[in-house]
Order: sequence, then C-alpha cells, then structure tokens
Amino acid sequence: MTIYEETINALKEMKTVASHITSLGKIMNKTEDVQLKQLLGNVITRLQGSHANPKVKGKSTPGNLYNGKDLHLESLIKYCESIIPTKKPEWQVLAERNGWAPKT
Repeated sequence: MTIYEETINALKEMKTVASHITSLGKIMNKTEDVQLKQLLGNVITRLQGSHANPKVKGKSTPGNLYNGKDLHLESLIKYCESIIPTKKPEWQVLAERNGWAPKT
C-alpha cells in the first residue's frame, strides 16, 4: 500500500478527532513528499483548531474525514486520489517531480 492509499484509508476510518490527528501525524512524519506533508499539516492544524474549540472540548464522537467539506481536506483527498491510480510508489512520484524519468 502506498503512502497515498494509507492517507485515504486513514481519512475514511471512523475515529475521534484526536485519533485522526495522531494517525495523520504519523503519516506526515514518515512521508518524504513535501507536498503531501504540507497538505497533511493544513488538515492537522484545522483539526487541532476544532478540537480545541471550547464547544467541542471533551466531546469525542467518532467520525470519518473523507466526506468532510473542508477545503484543506478536499485538497488532500484530491492530491492523493490523483496519484493512487498511477500505482507509483512515493519514491517514484518524488523522483519524477524532480526530473527523473525511467529509461526507455
């Protein structure tokens, strides 16, 4: 499973906001894809903000983020889902982004 599939799966899981922050943080720490890190960081920051909201504090109703209507979430999903069909591992995505191409 690629890091992009792992990200989508994490977003689809039914978890509390705190658990989502943790699992997305783990993915962010292990990826070398700068764009993915940025998108994950945006989502995590937004989740931390909503988690810290006094009206939400202490409530931990599990939910999935995949169907969320947040712009940062939608950007993350769109990015991952644009790469998944290529079946390319993360290293190849990064290499091609930096000008590498397979020998023909």
